[in-house]
Amino acid sequence: MGQKGKGQTMQVTGRVWSSLLVIGLVSGGSFADEGLFATAAHYDAGDQPRSVAMGDLNGDQVADLVVANRGSDSVSVLLGLGDGTFATATHFAVGSAPSSVAIGDLNDDQVLDLVVVDYCIDYWGTGDMAVLLGRGDGTFADAVCYDDAGWHPIAVALADLDGDEVLDAAVANTAGTVAVLLGDGDGTFAPAAHYAGGYEPCSIAIGDLSGDQIPDLTVANLSASASVLMGLGGGTFGPAVPYNVGDEAAAVALGDLNGDQVLDLVVPNANSGQVAVLLGLGDGTFAPAQHYYAGSMSRSAVIADLDGDHVPDLAVANWGGGNVAVLLGIGNGTFAPASHYDSGDGPWSLAVGDLDADAWLDLAMANTGSQPDYIYSVAVLLNQSELPGDCNCDGAVNGFDIDAFVLILGATPPDYPEYYAQHPNCEHLNADVNGDSQVNGFDIDAFVALLGG
Repeated sequence: MGQKGKGQTMQVTGRVWSSLLVIGLVSGGSFADEGLFATAAHYDAGDQPRSVAMGDLNGDQVADLVVANRGSDSVSVLLGLGDGTFATATHFAVGSAPSSVAIGDLNDDQVLDLVVVDYCIDYWGTGDMAVLLGRGDGTFADAVCYDDAGWHPIAVALADLDGDEVLDAAVANTAGTVAVLLGDGDGTFAPAAHYAGGYEPCSIAIGDLSGDQIPDLTVANLSASASVLMGLGGGTFGPAVPYNVGDEAAAVALGDLNGDQVLDLVVPNANSGQVAVLLGLGDGTFAPAQHYYAGSMSRSAVIADLDGDHVPDLAVANWGGGNVAVLLGIGNGTFAPASHYDSGDGPWSLAVGDLDADAWLDLAMANTGSQPDYIYSVAVLLNQSELPGDCNCDGAVNGFDIDAFVLILGATPPDYPEYYAQHPNCEHLNADVNGDSQVNGFDIDAFVALLGG
């Protein structure tokens, strides 16, 4: 696996809140999509993993995984070992058929906590929202449940919705509502307020869509629409406004896809296998959807700079295809055709973050299984990008690379012992700046151009 550049945090323009704690978003050099991710490694969690999230749960500056297991009524915690691998899962009981998990510090103790919504398979059951306060060592207190989150809650996101610097919860319910539970600051929540969301809401994301510094809600509805509920301040919201996004909207994600400082909307469609992209207009409304093929029965999507070119890309989990589709962004809100990476049996949810401390973004997927075998796992795909010109392997191309670049040109090929002796953290030369598969004097002009850019 090649050296992966350690870059600066990518500035996702427009303010977006999410249940996903993304660790180490990177900006670096460009990389072709061929071989962007290594072969998936698989880890056991529980039965029917349905949702996955990332965060540093034990304070060791290493990303960990949390998985909601619909079939075993539990959440699993897999502590990261720092190299992209994970320890054996530890399980914590929650309610019936958990379908979504979010991570955040609910009580301001600098320790991450968990919020889980339990769908409740029993038709007459209402489901609930479970809160598990973190202990700081990767373990959690017993779940405390809130039974007013709605009928069959299926997705949850966390953000400060009322401006009091305390995390609140927004829950999508398949009964057609969105529940908003304002946090009290001590890990507890006030009674829920309910808003009409659409027909069978199944996913929720939070972001400032109009630039007024007030969070707004976006909801995916299985009726082939996405709804927008504009924030009114104080944790309250206006009526839902629907947008046509395609055939069976399965999830929503927000990010600035074209660099205009306005959040855009991405919605994977389960029936068509397409992903809808709706560019934001800056006032909380969106342009008509443009569609890109992603794969079979797409279930979730994330937005992140996966190839280090400062442009947001898409990753889409395809439940029917057993893979993740990566659509590299062009920079103007459009995308290249998808490349596919095998991820396991029935990927339903995915999360993005730096799992091996190299500052390149990796993917984790909850594989909920599919007929006939139903093989459950958590899949981890490590990003194996390289950053041409980053000759000192610090994740950026700048003047600090000049000495290393000169050393490479004067060192002894093919093993370059002088270079690697002085740069033991480097696994790759990163000096083939002109892309001709050779390291020589013809790279000088390209290297100088990078420094000048």
